[in-house]
Amino acid sequence: MTIPYVQSSASQEVPPPYYFPGVTVNAFVWEAQMDRISAYCDRFFNLGSTKERGFVYKPASAWPYAMLMFMQYPMMICSDDKENVGSEVEYSNRGYVSQAEVFVAFPVVRYGATAANLVFGTAMEWALPFIVVGNAMSAVCGREMLGLEKLLADIRMQEGPYPGSFVASVHLPGWPKAGAQQRVTPFLRVSTGPELPTYRGSPAASSIWSLLQSREAGWGIDEVANFANLLGVATAGLAPTGMRTVSLRQIRDARDPGKALYQALMSCVTRYSNVREFRFYNEANVDITFSTAGSFGDILRLFHDVPANTPGMKHAIEPKAAFRFQADIDFGQMLTLHTFPVDRGPRLAPVPASSNLAAPWARPWLGLLRPERR
Repeated sequence: MTIPYVQSSASQEVPPPYYFPGVTVNAFVWEAQMDRISAYCDRFFNLGSTKERGFVYKPASAWPYAMLMFMQYPMMICSDDKENVGSEVEYSNRGYVSQAEVFVAFPVVRYGATAANLVFGTAMEWALPFIVVGNAMSAVCGREMLGLEKLLADIRMQEGPYPGSFVASVHLPGWPKAGAQQRVTPFLRVSTGPELPTYRGSPAASSIWSLLQSREAGWGIDEVANFANLLGVATAGLAPTGMRTVSLRQIRDARDPGKALYQALMSCVTRYSNVREFRFYNEANVDITFSTAGSFGDILRLFHDVPANTPGMKHAIEPKAAFRFQADIDFGQMLTLHTFPVDRGPRLAPVPASSNLAAPWARPWLGLLRPERR
């Protein structure tokens, strides 16, 4: 029996699909610490035994980098044209909201543990160990419906002291030390020099990214991005230009909050189109600093090793590349990849595991044989 969700006018939750035009992205790339990624996969994705799951998540050794992304959404629109149940205003007619978002992402690979899964179930996805937003509705929707552990934060982004530069900060609630009262304090700060080419700052960057760091290269990347958009359409999504995330969605047991009543791996797809204004920063002029004070150190250790006692309770990360661009974003496809079995206790039947692990390229073919579960 399908149980309809009871929507309340006191709640501002709006389910996907969404459309985000004119998003500005500032992205920073650094070398990922593979042991931290492996530990993250084991803790949040590889629950139970490999035999029971039928898959295993591991770091993507072919792209050993992490990305820190600052996103500015001038408009967030619900693109669902379905009518709401009841007397409430349709989601698509509620207008739009604006927000800022910051997250860390790194690629992971899901390998099938059986012969069939190894062929059809292996896929690359993106894990988001840290994500914050400046809009309360987005934070609630992300946690409630998407399984993304979004936190509400004070996010500030602006142009730096030089034209074309970027400065941003994130303030989060945290505990400065054991037994202290929680308060909102600085967690992350990023600053850059002007976009390239520029005569200010350090000498030309020395990484492989420097081969692309020119205004002409930026124009060229615009054209490549547009070609990639066309490629995504021509191949019916088999070669998408987007980010496919994976996250662990959980619901606590009301009788025992230390246990989960529901656990599943969720996948969401963000597709970028009309990519434009692609520009590089000189990574030598980029400063990325995280606070490690109190509970902030535990957040940072989810994706980066932190010394036990950092000077001034600050930890700097050296970027390998830094760039910005604008794009239109569609967010719509949600899949439940795998539901983990749950032992509900005495006199209650256990919830069995279920899987929908087909890789994106295989779904159109497998869809001919069986319908896709959502």
